Amino acid sequence: MKRRKGVRGLLGVVGLLALLGVGAAATHYLYGPYNPGFLKYPTIVPFHVVLGGLYLALAPFQFVRRIRSGHLGYHRWAGRVLVSIGLVIGATGVFMGLVIPIAGWIERGYISVFGVLFLVALVKGFVHVRAGKVALHREWMIRAFAIGLAVVTQRLIFIPALLAVADPTQGPVAPLSAVSFLAAFILHSSLAEVWIRLTRRSGVAGTRVAKGA
Repeated sequence: MKRRKGVRGLLGVVGLLALLGVGAAATHYLYGPYNPGFLKYPTIVPFHVVLGGLYLALAPFQFVRRIRSGHLGYHRWAGRVLVSIGLVIGATGVFMGLVIPIAGWIERGYISVFGVLFLVALVKGFVHVRAGKVALHREWMIRAFAIGLAVVTQRLIFIPALLAVADPTQGPVAPLSAVSFLAAFILHSSLAEVWIRLTRRSGVAGTRVAKGA
């Protein structure tokens, strides 16, 4: 019973963060761009924002066991779509971090690292399922989603921290942004690894082979 409550609580938090991410994507069009550099790339930035919101909206359902087992065709179709979307999100995110960072060189560094890690996790998850290694596929997709969700949590840390600064000018933006992103990444990655290991030991991850995914 306690385990079920814990699982439901975790899923509730994940769902809430995903909704916040979708909301953040929607508000992108309600206000002026907080980064003037976004105006230089009117196609790339909307691609990243809109597809990012779509990814956060659809990805959580891929981890619901009832959907995976009861609607395997949908799970496979949605998985292919999400991998395609994820590749675009990761590539555009790295581009935005390198070419139009708001926090300078420090943003170039952490966005590049996290973006590449997201892409690697996504590709490894896809390669594993094509090879019939469903358990490894699940684990790498959890890692990819955790990294993607960390972007939402980073904002929940960064915005209050920035407001708490006496003089929230460009000065503290770079270090606060980096620390917030690092904290969110460590938090999500740690929780993802704990969850992977707990479910791996209990056999939830499964070892069956499913060709044609």
